[in-house]
Amino acid sequence: MSGPLAAPRRPTAATLVLAGALAVGPWSAALLNVLSRFGQSPPDTLPWAVIVLLGALLAAPAAAAAVHLPRTLAVSTAAAGAALALAGATAAGLPLAYTATLPVTLLGLALLRALPGSAPELYGAALVYVGCTILANFTFDSFLPLGDFFLVNVGTFFFGVTFTQRDRLHHFGRGVVYRVILFAGAANVVAALAVGTPLRYVAVSFLAILVSETADTEVYHRLLHRRWIARVAGSNAVSAPLDTILFTTLAFVGAPFATAAWMTQVIVTDVIVKYAASMVAAITVLSRPAWVPRPPTG
Repeated sequence: MSGPLAAPRRPTAATLVLAGALAVGPWSAALLNVLSRFGQSPPDTLPWAVIVLLGALLAAPAAAAAVHLPRTLAVSTAAAGAALALAGATAAGLPLAYTATLPVTLLGLALLRALPGSAPELYGAALVYVGCTILANFTFDSFLPLGDFFLVNVGTFFFGVTFTQRDRLHHFGRGVVYRVILFAGAANVVAALAVGTPLRYVAVSFLAILVSETADTEVYHRLLHRRWIARVAGSNAVSAPLDTILFTTLAFVGAPFATAAWMTQVIVTDVIVKYAASMVAAITVLSRPAWVPRPPTG
């Protein structure tokens, strides 16, 4: 066995994750389209850029799973997952455009596997982090009612994932974390302007990302002597409410629907969902690296 990636480990779980990452692609686009219809100006279908971004995000878990499989098994599993996704999407009558996630995921998987050493983990985590912040801002005005009180901003589900991905990046140093944060802020500005998002929301999103992520980074580095779960729990306890309060208050204050009661609903619900989502993601990651060097060949 040769190459820079990891030796096969837990092949059954890795096979399921790899096939699943391909299979859920079109369905994730369909689900996001449904959730985005809770917004103020619901789209009839997802923009192409969003579909491509979803496919790119799925490349990270696909590549992390494929690294634990022999190359032949990884290729056959990826092909089976793509075929399953295409068949399921066709049978369900999903828009053909949603299957565009498949080639994007396969391309991203191939590119990540080709990177040397720990670079796949770095770029995989950065990809998920930046992509989720963009998707969160894409759904910033979509609110899903849950019961009589809770009002969930759809973007909250994406932001919950970003916290853990950013914490994974701390393994590569504080400088890397700050560069990725700045890149995410810039990418969100470009993406927002491309789809005609008002400049107010662009500025507020950029500010919220910079302030909350900086606070999280500094808290995380002060907890480096603690276990992974404790570091994530402590840093996210600061960044989750800070991000929510900043964005919700600055983005929606003055809007006719943004009463004090509405603001309270959104802030309380978002903090709970963000924190819960980040902890679920943290438990799945734990402290073990997804990418390790392969043993030398004889």
